[in-house]
Amino acid sequence: MKRGLLLLFLFGVSLGVSAQKSRVVAVFQMIDQAKYDEAKEAIELAVWNEKTSRWPRTYYAKALLCQTAYEEGYKKKDIKKTSLYPDQLYVAYGSYERALELDVRERLHNSISQKYYLLSNDFSLLGRDYFAKKEYEEALRAFEYALLVNNSKLVHAKVDTGLVYNAAMAAFESKNWDKAIGYLTGLHEAAHSSATSLLLYQALRESGDTARSEEVLMEAVQRYAYENQVVVFLINLLVTTGRMEKAIQVLDEAIDHKPDDYTFWWERGLVYRRMGKREKAIESLKAAIELAPDKPKIYYHLGVIYYNIGIELREASLKISTNEEYLAVKKQSEDQFREALKWLEKSYEMDPFDKETITRLYQLYYHLQMKEKEEAMERLLE
Repeated sequence: MKRGLLLLFLFGVSLGVSAQKSRVVAVFQMIDQAKYDEAKEAIELAVWNEKTSRWPRTYYAKALLCQTAYEEGYKKKDIKKTSLYPDQLYVAYGSYERALELDVRERLHNSISQKYYLLSNDFSLLGRDYFAKKEYEEALRAFEYALLVNNSKLVHAKVDTGLVYNAAMAAFESKNWDKAIGYLTGLHEAAHSSATSLLLYQALRESGDTARSEEVLMEAVQRYAYENQVVVFLINLLVTTGRMEKAIQVLDEAIDHKPDDYTFWWERGLVYRRMGKREKAIESLKAAIELAPDKPKIYYHLGVIYYNIGIELREASLKISTNEEYLAVKKQSEDQFREALKWLEKSYEMDPFDKETITRLYQLYYHLQMKEKEEAMERLLE
């Protein structure tokens, strides 16, 4: 008699469990029929029910509901479907992970693996949307989850450097320097692009690691074969920290590697000018003009060198007591002014709206007593 009662009790328990599991199975049918609200109500009961709260299919069903509703809502721009749950994609991921944790026999691994490929893309799109709205912290969170899914053992995919770059940019824009440096360092070491190395340089400086930031620039110059922008960044750093000779050394190496890049000759001319080595500065700037005759700023800088020489000679002449020597030095000054005028007028012809060029020409016309042209420049400065 007792044995019969026990069997009857066990049979009843079995029926109860089966009934609860059948309700979970019904959720899959609701998802197929796009009855998402009904499916949500049913699956939440199953999550809290003692008989199904540890069944892996319960959490798989919840994850599938979240992902399916979100993807349909995203395509149709239906906010009701994409906000079935707060942080819906994150709920989907958490539910998939819970299902995997309970699925000791790995019966669901293959199904979840297929969903993870799509889920990574869902998170990536979410991150891009947040980034476009300048909500960088949320963008970073979404990109990091995309990476998390993409790096799952269920997803047999190579490292998505584009996704890493997106995460790095979101971290950079949100001023999360630790994460930005982490992502950008990996990209820098993989020689992803010069842009990532320059971002790493800036992130390191923002974080206070100036020593490493300079190392990154040095490495990038070699890694990207003296790419123009990288070299210019390094030169600016060296010049602002007073290391002119080192700047010249780097520019000499850059010119050896890429002699047809006018920027290197131009930069070298400016550095020589700062060092007071005017002849070398003039030589480099003229070489830059030969390579890029359409760049008005090079003409401007060349004209400024001659102008400054003229000013120094003019001031020196005022200290001379003998008339003959005074006139000789005064003529030298005027010759330099006229040489400056040649280059500055060419700069003005190419860019008649540049205030620096107009100002220098105004000063030159004053020194050369070219009254009409001086007044014309004065009007432009008003």
